[in-house]
Amino acid sequence: MYSLKPVMDQNVVCEVPTCMYTLKPVCMSSYDPKAFTDSKTGSSGRTIDPLSIEIDNLLQKAENDELRMLAERQQRVLQQLAELKNEILSLRTELKLNAKAPVQSSTAPKSKAQLKAEPINISYLQDFVVNASPEYVPYSLLALKNLWKNRLDLQVECFTHSTVPKLSDEAVNFQNAITNSGVSTAPNLPQIKVTLIWKNVGAYTEMITSPTSYVPICGEVNILRYLSRCGPSEFNYEQQDNVDEVDSILDACYLLLNKQNTKQRQQILRTLGSKLGKAAGFGGADLSLCDIAFTSAVKQVQRTIAKDINPNMAKCMGRVVTMVGM
Repeated sequence: MYSLKPVMDQNVVCEVPTCMYTLKPVCMSSYDPKAFTDSKTGSSGRTIDPLSIEIDNLLQKAENDELRMLAERQQRVLQQLAELKNEILSLRTELKLNAKAPVQSSTAPKSKAQLKAEPINISYLQDFVVNASPEYVPYSLLALKNLWKNRLDLQVECFTHSTVPKLSDEAVNFQNAITNSGVSTAPNLPQIKVTLIWKNVGAYTEMITSPTSYVPICGEVNILRYLSRCGPSEFNYEQQDNVDEVDSILDACYLLLNKQNTKQRQQILRTLGSKLGKAAGFGGADLSLCDIAFTSAVKQVQRTIAKDINPNMAKCMGRVVTMVGM
């Protein structure tokens, strides 16, 4: 290759002005040739950049600080876990729980005497319309009218829709009973006016509280739930301790009415029979909403499941009929 003349002469002397403060070279400020000797050979032939040493020291210090902070954090977590374990053990001791503790059974339902009879809130009372089929008579309305005769006055007025040419004998007897029974001796009782319209709605008895919006409550047991909430407090099953059990029985009564298959009705009836057992009623000695719903449902489909009604079921139904005139 051809040679090239130097661009700059190294021997050129640069005149430094004397009006400025002079400073020693930075790279030579802390340089000590004796401090940077070769550890293996012991000679000082190989030197190390002091800036690299400072950078290594800073990195080593940062790494040590991170390890120290991580160790402190782990120690705090372990301490919190130990405190949490002690709290759980103390709660376990206070509640007298152990690994082999048996599952406690549900508490017994409160009796009617244990439920407090509070004044009825008149603002909750609202007149409503019930559409019912003559083939599926809502006997529960008659039961509640007679059961609440000294607490709440259910005034029922009956009409027949044009789709029903003639009422059945059961519907006629029910209509006469509900319009003439339930004479109360207590004056000035709160009142609910019920308009019962015989209409071909099948087993889906409808309750309409707002004629303008027409949002029906379908199912006789759901009508019972509605009236239980706004009626006398001592008959409200939601104040009892076994609310879930009562709801399951009411749902079974609803299915007993609305299942058209005879085998399905027989299966549901066996389920209700197992829940009843050998007791006088679903609510014990006191008449409950489940007894009313069960009796009404069985009376409506009795012709298809008559042979599956055991003696204790018949006894429970007879008690309901005697007490509330169903």
